[in-house]
Formats: sequence, C-alpha cells, structure tokens
Amino acid sequence: MTVNEGVTTVWALAMAGILLATGWKRQLLDDVSASRAVLTAAALFAACGFGHAAAPRLAAFLCASLLLRNADAVKRLQALFGALPASLAWIGLRKLYADDPAFILWDERLDGALAAGLLAGAAAGHFRAQFAAVTFAAIASDLLGPAPAGPWGWLDGLAASLLAARAVALLVRGGEALAGRPGPQA
Repeated sequence: MTVNEGVTTVWALAMAGILLATGWKRQLLDDVSASRAVLTAAALFAACGFGHAAAPRLAAFLCASLLLRNADAVKRLQALFGALPASLAWIGLRKLYADDPAFILWDERLDGALAAGLLAGAAAGHFRAQFAAVTFAAIASDLLGPAPAGPWGWLDGLAASLLAARAVALLVRGGEALAGRPGPQA
C-alpha cells in the first residue's frame, strides 16, 4: 500500500481540529494553548513548503524547545527519557527494514514512528514532553537511520508518532480513572 507523503499529517491535523472544536482540548493538548498548537502546526506546514528536508526538522526542534522552555524539570526529564528509547526503536526498525524487508509489519515508513510514539507515550505523560520526545526521536532517526525521508514523509512520521504517544497517555489516564487513582494532571 502506497500513501502519498503528507496524507497522514493532513489527516491527523484534520482530526485534531475536529476534536479541538468539539471540546477535547485537555485530552489532546494538556496545558498547551490551542493557539500555540495551531502556530506549531502552521510552522511545520510552512517549513515543508521550503522543499528542503532539514526545514521541518528545524521548525519542529524550535517548537519543541519553546514548549519545554516553560516546562518544569519533570516534563523535561520525561522528554529526555522518552526520546532515548523512542530513538532507538525508530532507528532500529528503519535499519531492520532496510536490511530485510521481510520483517515489515505494516508500513515501512510508519512502523518505526508508531513504535517510537508508543515508547515516548509510556515515558512521558504530558503533551509538551511527548512532542519534544517524538521530535527528538524523529530527528535522530532521520540523521542516524537509513533512507531519510523527504520533508512531508518526515512530518508524517512525526504526526504518527505523536498520535501514538497521545493514545498511550489517554489510555493510561483512562485506566487510572477506572482504577480510582488520580493520574498526572495537565
């Protein structure tokens, strides 16, 4: 199955826009303002328009740094400890898929991103930390892994990874609510 680069990103942002418009801001963004999230998305889209693969990486790095600028030390540590295993998984799967395509589980471009998102989501429970963790993992996988993607393919990986990380965070919060234990608050 071949999907045009950028389709995953557009789909994820369309779904996020619908959810934000219907009152799911806290579940999607925690304590990050919707306007800051829109500016981040706009910066990433604009960076892809430059046609150079490094532009969206730089834009995402700057956005992640700005999101972590006012974060407490716990969120910064979560971002760091989320980025390390996420990077290893993403790079490892890209290398495995490049060496032997028989191991491809679903999609060679997105499997590493999804695995990284699951690990980042398990390590970092807040949007700020998750965005930073998956951004750093996406940059590391592009720099250290084989067959780097173009700007839209890279952004698709980032969007898929962030979706997986947010899904893990929401599942953990739902499980904690069912168990009667309060989870981390935004």
